[in-house]
Parts: sequence; C-alpha cells; structure tokens
Amino acid sequence: MNSTPTAACSPFDSRAIRVLGVVFALCSAAASAVVAAPLALYLTWQNDPATTQVVHWHTDASAADSLIEYRAVGDTRWLAATGWSRPWPDTPRRVHMVELRGLSPGTDHEFRLVGLGETIERFRTLPATLDAPLRFAVGGDLMGRRAAFEQMSRVVAGRDPAFAVVGGDWAYADGLPEKVHRWFDLWDVWNQTMRAPDGRLIPLVAAIGNHEVRGGRGASTRDAPYYYRQFAFPAEPGYGVLDFGDYLSLVILDTDHATRIVGAQTTWLAQQLSARAGRPHVFPVYHVPAYPSVRPFEGRASAAVREHWVPLFERHGVRLAFEHHDHAYKRTHPLRAGESSADGIVYVGDGAWGVGLREPDLARPYLARAAARHHVVLVTLDGPRRLLEVVTKEGDVIDTFSVPAD
Repeated sequence: MNSTPTAACSPFDSRAIRVLGVVFALCSAAASAVVAAPLALYLTWQNDPATTQVVHWHTDASAADSLIEYRAVGDTRWLAATGWSRPWPDTPRRVHMVELRGLSPGTDHEFRLVGLGETIERFRTLPATLDAPLRFAVGGDLMGRRAAFEQMSRVVAGRDPAFAVVGGDWAYADGLPEKVHRWFDLWDVWNQTMRAPDGRLIPLVAAIGNHEVRGGRGASTRDAPYYYRQFAFPAEPGYGVLDFGDYLSLVILDTDHATRIVGAQTTWLAQQLSARAGRPHVFPVYHVPAYPSVRPFEGRASAAVREHWVPLFERHGVRLAFEHHDHAYKRTHPLRAGESSADGIVYVGDGAWGVGLREPDLARPYLARAAARHHVVLVTLDGPRRLLEVVTKEGDVIDTFSVPAD
C-alpha cells in the first residue's frame, strides 16, 4: 500500500490552503460585521417626561447614523425615529441623540439601536398627573472613587426611582483631555448599575458642577467641552427648567461654572419661578450650596446664591432646594432670610454620591442634620406632600423628614 498522502487529504496541498483561506476570509468578514454594543447608553429629557424620552448613546467615531426603533410594550409594530450625532472632543467617540415623542404617559416602552445588534432596552414614561406617589433620587459629586460610586448606585437603583437628578461634579474630568477617560469609567458604572429591579433604564436629569469645567470656573460654556456634548438638557447656556406635567418643575441652575450667577441667569430664574406660581412642586437644583456644611459660609459662589437667588426662592414660595459640592450630608432647618422659620426653605444635599468625604461643621446654626456619609436623597411626591429619605451606600437610612408644599 502506498503510504504517501493523497493530494485530497494532504495538509500542505495548495488547493486545501486556498479553501482554508476562503473560509478564514469569510469568518473574518462575519466577525467584522458583528457590531459592538454602544459604548455608553443613558436616557434624559428636554421636554415633558410624560410623553417624550431622549436616548443618548456613544459609539466609535465612524458610526454617524442615529436611528432607533421603539414601541410600547405589548405592541407588535416597531416605529422609527432618527436624531443626530456629533464628535465628542478629544475622544474617539461620537455622541448620539434621538428624542422619542408622542409617547403614552406612565407606560413601559422598549427600543433598540439600529445597527448595534438586537438588544432591546426598556424605559417607563412619567405620569401625566400625580395620581399616585412618585419617587425620584437626587445626588451629586458622583465618581471621585469608582468603588464608592458603584456601591451607592446599586443602592439607589434597588430603590426603584422613576429618575435620578445629578447635581454636578460627574466624572471629575475637569474639562481636560488627559482626564476625559474618567467619563468612560463613569458611563461603564452607570450602565451596569442604574437599572430598576425589573431591568429598565433609569433616566437622569443633569446639572453642571465645577469639575465639568476647566479651572472650575470657565469664561463660557466652551470651557466645559465634554459636559455639553453629552446631554440634551440643559443645553447652552447651561440652565433650564424641566416640567413634569403640571405637578413638578426642576429648575436646573449653574453656580458660576460656565455661566455667571449674576445677570441673565438670575433674570431668567425670576421669570421662570413667577411663571410656575401655584405649581405644587418646584425644586431648584444646583451645585455650590447657599448654606454649605463644610466650605466657608462666605465663599464667593455661596454668597452670590444667597444674595441673588435665595430672595427669589423665598418670594415665589419655594420650600425645598437641592445643593451639592461639599462632600457630606446636610439638611438645614427651614430658613427665611437666613433665620429659622416655620415657612422657610429646607436646603438638602451637599453632594456625596461617590467621592471622598469631608467632615461637616456641626456648629453652624442653620444645620439640622449633617454627617460625613455617602448618600443619595430619595424624594417621594404624594399629592402635595414631599417625603424625603436619605440612604447611604451601605443601605442605611440616616434621615427621614417631610417638607410642606410650595
């Protein structure tokens, strides 16, 4: 018997090599056709959260198309929506945005990003009227430390808030190219953690802080190049108001980071508060506190907020404001003109979602509660009532209280 291998089965036969080459090429083409998942995915709003939803996602710089298919859960027909994309400065990424409109209030919806696989994600629109209790989360100063940020985010998501309000100092990237990678890490954590127990995405409302801006205090919005490219709201000039039906307004402000406190922003604030007279829940949200728990009381931005914004809050019946920046937990007594008053404003927060903590100055007379704890504030609106619960990254509840309606 001839023991020489035949041409058909020889591992070195040229025809076999050509066949293997074709197979390898086909496999390579198939592999390259598999589109990676989005590099980041998050939900925001710029119009009424009862009937709209903005979907943002990041891709590599070559993927310019922004197309979504969506439907209410239970429907069989997919609808299509297109948006825009633009390069994200100093990164190999593009930021995409599509606004879905005409949605049904208080309804679960599902969507998929066309060209980015078949993964179906879900969200829930907000109710058009406040007929049942509504819970949302408020916190700031997110990812100073990734482990703390991740742990706190899991606790927040586990409490099933309808949305989360972030009061600035997101990734501590400072608007600098050498730190922009911190945004990548932030979205990696957010996408893994900020999902409700049933898996749906938890939308967010964004405010700006000093660590979004080169030098902490820029001359214009150009000094916060990464922040403004990522969020539909608030767009430039960086402050805005988001109305939820006729029951809730979030007034998002910039405490001298990319936009000055004094001038156009204060004029705008007076107009917006006046226009919402009689609305049951109006909450200002901003970064630098009027009544700090750690930093100097006479700090420049704090003093400017007390001089220019606090009188407007008091004049228009605001009873609850959310502040951040100091890396501790604080709740003030109800304050009017700087003094305790039954009809005053409670200032809550001070920003310690996932950052290094600082010890508050417990001797300050306006503080009702304060502690060096990572925390997020959970707000439940129940008719005209506001019930607040402060949870830590360990899942402890360290404060509960209620605030009268505006």
